[in-house]
Amino acid sequence: MSRGFENKQSRCWLLLGLIGLVTPGLVVSGFAYAPNFITKIIQEDTGITPAYENKEIDSNVAVATAPVKTRFPPEPNGYLHLGHAKAVSFNFEVARMFGGSCNMRMDDTNPSKEDEEYVESILEDVRWIRSGLYDGEDPWDGEVRKTSKYFDEIYKAAEYLIQKGDAYVESLSAEEMREYRGTLTEPGKNSPYRDRSVEENLNLLERCG
Repeated sequence: MSRGFENKQSRCWLLLGLIGLVTPGLVVSGFAYAPNFITKIIQEDTGITPAYENKEIDSNVAVATAPVKTRFPPEPNGYLHLGHAKAVSFNFEVARMFGGSCNMRMDDTNPSKEDEEYVESILEDVRWIRSGLYDGEDPWDGEVRKTSKYFDEIYKAAEYLIQKGDAYVESLSAEEMREYRGTLTEPGKNSPYRDRSVEENLNLLERCG
């Protein structure tokens, strides 16, 4: 059994927490979701009315639009907590509401803090949270994905954004970032490094790689 939610008592508290976090509104397979800005944007973009209260998705509309795809991307450096459980429930259920599916992706970008034990624990807990709602054992679509497999694509995307003038390499320290980002009452300041040339940014990016 997963150490993330390793006994009946902790899973009971998790369930109570999930019930307390949702708002009466759209009822989907036992969970209630009030319309929110995410579901409203999806509905406006796709023209699909979300399935709730036993209503079925209009297949003609669903076929004419791209399938709704969400993802749950935990970093495998610890066990899931209540905040993760809410994210699991929301991401998977929103996809189901619109006739789509959810990807399971491990955000394995910090190997020194990650462990296979956490990976297995996360997968077991996601299966438990979503148990009984899908035909197969796994609620996610296809194989479990890993961010590390897409590093080449991510690097190319960074190059493209830099070339377009939409990204730059940041050199502020953690302390300086806290100072520059501002507060709830004071606006942040632009980083002095955001005006670097495209050539300099590309050179720094290559050195980072």
